[in-house]
Amino acid sequence: MQELLTKIREKAEAELLPVLMSDVPQAERAAAAKEFISETDELIRAKHVEGAGGLEVAGARSTMIDVVLESAFTAASNRCTGKLPGIALNAVGGYGRGQLNPGSDIDLLFLLSIPSHKLNACAKAFIQEILYLLWDSGIKVGHASRSINECLTEARSEQQSKTALMDTRLLAGDDVLYEDFKRRFQRDCIQKNPEDFFELRRQDINSRHRKYSHTVFLQEPHVKESCGGLRDYHNILWVSQAERGTSELEALVRERILTKRAYKELQEGYDFLHRVRNELHYHTGKSTDILTLQLQGVVATNFQYPEKSILRRCESFMRDYYRHTRNIYNHTTSLMEIFQLELDENENKGGWLRFLPKPKAKREEFDCFISRKGFIYPKNQDIFEDNPHMLMLMFQHTQLKNIKLSPQMRKLVKANWKLIDKEFRANKQNRETFRAMLERKGQVASVLRRMHRVGFLGRFMPEFGALDCLVQHEFFHRYTADEHTLRCIDQLDALIEDERPEREIYRRLLTDAPDPYALYIALILHDTGRAENVREHIDGSAILADRVCTRLNIKGSRRSLISFLVDHHLTFWRFATNRNLDDPAVIEEFASIMRDKERLSTLLLFTYADSNGTNEEAWSPWKESLMLQLYHSTLSFMEKGKEKYQAVLTEEISALKDETRSLLKEKYHEQLEHHFERMPRNYFRYRNSQNLAIHIRAVRRFLRRHEDNPERIQTDLRWISREDRAYTELIVTTWNKSYLIEKVSCALAANEINIIAADVYTRTDNIVCDIFHVCTVDHKPVTDSKTKKKVKEVFDQLMQQEDYDSSLYLKRKRNFLRKDKNEGALPFPVRAFVNQHLSSKYTAIEIQALDRIGLLHDLFLHIGKCGLATVHARICTEKGAAMDTIYVSNLDGTKVTDPEKLRELETTIQALVGFDNRD
Repeated sequence: MQELLTKIREKAEAELLPVLMSDVPQAERAAAAKEFISETDELIRAKHVEGAGGLEVAGARSTMIDVVLESAFTAASNRCTGKLPGIALNAVGGYGRGQLNPGSDIDLLFLLSIPSHKLNACAKAFIQEILYLLWDSGIKVGHASRSINECLTEARSEQQSKTALMDTRLLAGDDVLYEDFKRRFQRDCIQKNPEDFFELRRQDINSRHRKYSHTVFLQEPHVKESCGGLRDYHNILWVSQAERGTSELEALVRERILTKRAYKELQEGYDFLHRVRNELHYHTGKSTDILTLQLQGVVATNFQYPEKSILRRCESFMRDYYRHTRNIYNHTTSLMEIFQLELDENENKGGWLRFLPKPKAKREEFDCFISRKGFIYPKNQDIFEDNPHMLMLMFQHTQLKNIKLSPQMRKLVKANWKLIDKEFRANKQNRETFRAMLERKGQVASVLRRMHRVGFLGRFMPEFGALDCLVQHEFFHRYTADEHTLRCIDQLDALIEDERPEREIYRRLLTDAPDPYALYIALILHDTGRAENVREHIDGSAILADRVCTRLNIKGSRRSLISFLVDHHLTFWRFATNRNLDDPAVIEEFASIMRDKERLSTLLLFTYADSNGTNEEAWSPWKESLMLQLYHSTLSFMEKGKEKYQAVLTEEISALKDETRSLLKEKYHEQLEHHFERMPRNYFRYRNSQNLAIHIRAVRRFLRRHEDNPERIQTDLRWISREDRAYTELIVTTWNKSYLIEKVSCALAANEINIIAADVYTRTDNIVCDIFHVCTVDHKPVTDSKTKKKVKEVFDQLMQQEDYDSSLYLKRKRNFLRKDKNEGALPFPVRAFVNQHLSSKYTAIEIQALDRIGLLHDLFLHIGKCGLATVHARICTEKGAAMDTIYVSNLDGTKVTDPEKLRELETTIQALVGFDNRD
């Protein structure tokens, strides 16, 4: 790269400077500069493609602009005929650091020896000539013209200006003026009130980290702003300059504040991030800093990761990305803690307060440790070598005393990794201390995170260690496997102090849990199979859980519970979101898997933690209602037994009928009798009397309209808001006609309304009372009266059609039918297949596809074209993906068993969602 830098300077001196010095028009000078930049940038980009480091490329691009500006400054000075004041042209911000990514702006400071308002015409023309040359060359420039006093005033009043000026570099001009500025800036803006500056940087870091969930392990991280991103590295340079008077990290190594290994990891991570950012900017042609799923595939391929499939290349690339950003995050956080502790120790109180004695920090000694100001310190550097058990005991102390690891303690743990060997893991004392920590409900996540940060947890439990930075390419997972696991435990712990009424059931289940050790161990292990490269990660996790139980000497019922939780950690979710919970046979099957109340309750608690630890939207009110419906139904089945459960259902229906009657006027009582006689039994499950009253009124209204105008197909649409569950219940009452469910779906899709669940009920007199759970595209209840009116109008028009045709209503809405734009990147995991095992009565179709308005309509339509009827649909939409389970039957209500019909159905649905079964 040094050879290229020399070539850039020689090329500028030989080709660019003569043109800029000549008397040719400004347009020609700008064209020459533009050509120089374009040709030079192609040479630099070629180095990037060949694998040059991120800082090398960013530095070369900075040098390229440097020589353009140096030439422009020289030419403009030569052309100026009047008297120029002292001017120093400076690079500021990222460009000031000598690091310029392809899409980054260029920030300049024209430092003046006089106030800016006193600039003469010659000086103004001089500055404008340089700026116009850059603008006309296509360069994005941010600039300011200020005297030293004006710079200092701006820096004191505006934090962003202060940090930008900390990265200032002289390009051309008055070097004496520049040195004076640097000296005064350091004295007046940096050395004065360093505590205030540190606090502002700390607040900036906290607000940024909070925005990005305090983790580097985001599915689509921001290269610059996310935790462990470029900005974290920059922050530590600024703070070091304020605290130590230098932004050179080597100085921190010399002072033994930073280890050589940490310094190396910081530099490697910083270089890697610049390389990633260079690639993003080059590929997109703009300042792109979010590493989207689509771009991850592009970067991994262009970085020539060797794996054959794009999925594996992405996993390798992102694992490297997370490791580098984690190093930056951890090391910069440690440095901020060290600087904070030093500020606390060296704080000088101003005025008369300085004569007061400072209160001594509370200090406590125990075992081989010292606690002070919320941190634990070692008494000496040999405590772990003298007694390896102290490694485990130290973590227990942090839990019991609610203190953090000091930077010195973190270094010492890492220096003693070799002690965490097979003998250490098998040691009875270590096992019992670890168990004691996991039995403290509500205090487990914090201590496990401390263990994970210093590399202890993955060495004590290698099965978990294999998840380190492991990317989970499942669209609904937001975090890496290790971060997801720890967030599950975060969710569980948070219940202890969560007093919200809606969390009461989970809080009670946790406080009543008889074996928290088993629960937490199962959470730690539930996804370990993802690192085993097996087809179904649950199988791998179960095998590893058995291995861990053996090593930790876990036996009997505890071992059985751990195996059950790991083996069935997706069972609760799959039953609730895919199965028809109104079917007693489904409840019976689920109860047979659970076996007893303790397992049922523990698995619900586990599912709550697992779902909430996946991403923030996974545990929606609608999905939670399904979980609780399954839980309470199964609990009732277990307590009453099958026969009593069925008898209770009959009793509940009878009681429901009486309760509904009390809500209706006498004129509705006849219809109430018909409704309870003619509706299928499963319709009454989990329907309250208020809803049934609405349904019965709707049927009576529909029949009255039919009597008044029998020639026209009548319809009745009722909307019931479920704001507590973030959806609206739509009740459709009409005659059972062909393509009925397709027409409802079309009317909703034409008005951009999502269907999240559908139940189809037909009375014996051929009246349907279909129930749809619907929401807006932003997952809110449908409340707009105009939208509801339009749905009714479209549906009525469709019901009058003899030959169903949806194109008139959906064609004009093609703009909101979303397509997969991940071409050339990570492929979306599309799935579609027929499942005969989910129900004894019906055939199930399981689908995973990119969601779009109208998808459900198209599915229902193609099912109908196959000569089948849709009887129930469980719709699950998450992060732009549809995970639907649709139950179908023959037109006579029997289960589809004809092999030809099943093949036709599966082939048709696969073609619709774009699934290639050859993959």
